[in-house]
Amino acid sequence: MFFKILTAFLLLCSGNLSAQTVVSFADTVQKVLPSVVSVSATKITAEPPEMMLALRGSPFEQFFKDVYRDGGFDMPKSILLGSGFIYDRDGHVITSAHVVENMTEVTVTMNDGTALDGKVLGRDPKTDLALLKIEAKELVPVVIGSSDTAKIGDPVLAVGNPFGLGNTVTSGIISARSRDIQVGPYDDFIQTDAAINRGNSGGPLFNADGEMIGVNTAIFSPSGGSVGIAFAVPSKMVKTVADALIKDGVVKRGRLGVKVQTITPEIAKSLGLDKPRGALVAGIDMGSPAVKANIRSGDVILRFDGQEIAAMRDLPRLAAGAPIGKTVPVVIWREGKEQEVKVTISEMKEPALAQALPNTAPAETAAVRTIPLLGITVAEATPELRRKYHLSKNAVGLVVVAVSSKSDAAMKGLRPGDLLVELDRKSIAGFKAVDLWEKDAAEMGQESAFILIDRSGERFFAVVRFAPVS
Repeated sequence: MFFKILTAFLLLCSGNLSAQTVVSFADTVQKVLPSVVSVSATKITAEPPEMMLALRGSPFEQFFKDVYRDGGFDMPKSILLGSGFIYDRDGHVITSAHVVENMTEVTVTMNDGTALDGKVLGRDPKTDLALLKIEAKELVPVVIGSSDTAKIGDPVLAVGNPFGLGNTVTSGIISARSRDIQVGPYDDFIQTDAAINRGNSGGPLFNADGEMIGVNTAIFSPSGGSVGIAFAVPSKMVKTVADALIKDGVVKRGRLGVKVQTITPEIAKSLGLDKPRGALVAGIDMGSPAVKANIRSGDVILRFDGQEIAAMRDLPRLAAGAPIGKTVPVVIWREGKEQEVKVTISEMKEPALAQALPNTAPAETAAVRTIPLLGITVAEATPELRRKYHLSKNAVGLVVVAVSSKSDAAMKGLRPGDLLVELDRKSIAGFKAVDLWEKDAAEMGQESAFILIDRSGERFFAVVRFAPVS
């Protein structure tokens, strides 16, 4: 009898537990569905036949243009399907930038099936966001929530247009915050395990209250289908980009003018830092705010405008978001101590494309020198080597032409074509500088070198342990 009563009690408790843990999102879904749209972008991938040339200026010209634009006569077309959501009552719609890139026509389909023409007002490839405009009344915009307060483990809903099926709802939790997946300079993704597939790009990620806290933009998947790892642009960034696109059609970002790299434990020790933190300045753009503030290559930026730089990738995001023209305090680590400088932020401009050097100079044999402590062989930067390795004519340093496979330099990724710029914070413009450095390293009893490398215009520091002397 006792066991029967115990069994009944356990079943009762189990039933109550199930009832308490099963949560329905039906009310939330009904609230958010009118705000979610499907996006179809089309581009003609081939030119009309030559007969169109003969029709120019004739009464039939516009007729045939319309036919081909609409895909008539089996014109090849490229079609991308994505998702989006209504941002405001003025008809602004947010989607992913890659969905509408170079597309000639965009159609926005509402939840009730109404298809509307969409106009691309602006794109921001750096965050993969785009702004569309539709003409419609009684629109229901999303409620924008706070991505900053979203916590790992919070339930989320993804609504979108996977594989062109139309609005589909999936649920999951926030799996991680501040993910850097190496797709842009401002990566700060929310990771979720809600099922997100092709066609979900640009669709909203909602919290349990139906507030938009992110825009689904990427998945990690060997097959192209959902494996439970998806990424969303946080709503804080979405709002900043959307408002800028509405106002100016482009996103204006602040510019500090430095190239930075991650600080490894080895580099931190070499610089006298207590732990890896901050952003190591590997290069400075000429004429930039950093130059005017006397920030130098080899400095470590620890704080920007009062905010700690816990990791290198924090700095580009903070600098880009700083108001243009604002003077901000920047704390740097230089020569074993903290210093504060003032930087006036300028506007970031797209870099001009580099031009290749003309291949007209005669071949010239370069003088070479081995640096046994580092396990590398370097050469003077002759015109021939500059052409071979696509080096700038203004680049100063010694060209790495060989790296010992057993050296620490090889383990750190050095390779032929790299330009050796500095050894232990001293410029290396020729072999004489190497001789002086080797002498100093021997007198100091060093076991490693803090080197600066220029690779295709991008600079980075590395700590290279000395090769054993035989």
